[in-house]
Amino acid sequence: MYSWITSLQGRLTLGFALVLALSIASVSVYSAYATRIETERFTEEIELARAGRAEQLVRDTFEANQDWNEVQYAIQQVGNLYGWRVVLEDESGLIVADSHQVVRDAQGLFETLSERFARPTRFTRRPVYVNSQLIGHLLVDERPARNERPLSMRDFFTSSLEQFFVDQTSGQLAPPRPTQIPVQAPSQTTSDLVAEVLEYVDPPLSNLQSSFQRSLLIAGIASGLAGLLIVTIFTRQALAPIRGLTAAASRLGTGDLSQRVPESGSDDIGELAITFNAMASDLEVARERSRQLTADVAHELRTPLTNIQGYLEAIKDGVVDADGETIETLHSQTIHLANLVEDLRIVAIADAGALALSKSFDSPVRVIKDAVLNFAQRARERSIDLSITKTDTVPIIEFDETRLRQIVTNLIENALIHTPKDGRVTVDISGSSNGMVMSVSDTGAGISIDDLPRIFDQFYRADPSRNRVTGGAGLGLTIVKRLVEAHGGTVSVASSPGDGTTFTVALPGRESFPRQKSACL
Repeated sequence: MYSWITSLQGRLTLGFALVLALSIASVSVYSAYATRIETERFTEEIELARAGRAEQLVRDTFEANQDWNEVQYAIQQVGNLYGWRVVLEDESGLIVADSHQVVRDAQGLFETLSERFARPTRFTRRPVYVNSQLIGHLLVDERPARNERPLSMRDFFTSSLEQFFVDQTSGQLAPPRPTQIPVQAPSQTTSDLVAEVLEYVDPPLSNLQSSFQRSLLIAGIASGLAGLLIVTIFTRQALAPIRGLTAAASRLGTGDLSQRVPESGSDDIGELAITFNAMASDLEVARERSRQLTADVAHELRTPLTNIQGYLEAIKDGVVDADGETIETLHSQTIHLANLVEDLRIVAIADAGALALSKSFDSPVRVIKDAVLNFAQRARERSIDLSITKTDTVPIIEFDETRLRQIVTNLIENALIHTPKDGRVTVDISGSSNGMVMSVSDTGAGISIDDLPRIFDQFYRADPSRNRVTGGAGLGLTIVKRLVEAHGGTVSVASSPGDGTTFTVALPGRESFPRQKSACL
């Protein structure tokens, strides 16, 4: 799980999930906030409209009837319709109408606002004018206490208020006076005015819906932009190593093989960086080897060609006679040059994977023995003990006889070169049904630990002081490795300074059959 989280896919997935969650959360928060603001504004708008209608109802009722009882009925209806506590205060400060309570106290007297209510500030005040003359103030509490209930029609009975009357001479409204005239029902005019208020429809919810949709659209666009910004920042940071790899790969493609990228973390990008650095190192080593190979090939070819050219020019100038010895020297240099070119050809074909083998199933003992016997005279001349040993069971393997002979020849050649006089070279053949194992051991000076990893490289010599006459061109072991691998086998080397060297070749086999042991050569 942790490896998936730290991978590029996991980080991008989590990043997009985080952006999505933040976008949804921001949309939700903004929508809730905008909805609350719009709801409050819409509620305030409705309440203002209702308060205006209530004021209009009181004004029209009083103007039509000139009777506070009719106004009391209208205010009761407003309180029942809107759930408000509505109070009318005349210009002298007395409460002449109340939607929730009879206007007169137990003594039949009007009360002031402070006498009736412990907290008069709970009301909002709106002046009421009739014909541009103030008749009082409409007091509204939009959120009354739960224990406050509006008066019902049963509570609309006789009132001790007397109608206001107009002083015809002065044109001023007179204060109310008690009356004993009972009023059982509102007038038709008051009923019609109240009906108009009841029929009035509050502002439609489409306005609120439009505001909410507009808020959602704004929040969605803002969240999208914020999410895009977050994703851009996140992906830019997550893909920064990729851009570094791209830049390094571009410079690598131009030939700058020294390019390396930081190796950080164990995620996909970290593994990619490690792989890129390994590839760059391999390319750098390959280019260096290619340069060295070119130099080595030029050096190896130049020496015999220079010798041939020198002899031919000497013969042409009459300095040297074209006798048998001179011709033999030219011939040997030509053979050496031809062998070098052939070795290079074999290595090139093997490296390209195009080395064709003519394989057949047989015992390799005969081929190995014939190849070793070719060196018997040379070994005797240097007093080197050259021998072959093998087990009773010799496997049958599929091999190319010519290439196997070349493998053995190169290994024996290498062993004789490094084995001093009175030394020993041993070829051991063993195996089972799984394959054949052949080892070539010598009692030479051995190979240092530093040289072992490169012993099969082209033109590599463990002893740089050896010349090409005694040490060859440095392609023999390279050819051995390529030919063994072409057979599907492996070759290894074990050596330490002063203890000699052993090369071991393992080739896959098919079956085995009994053989007799061979004696030393």
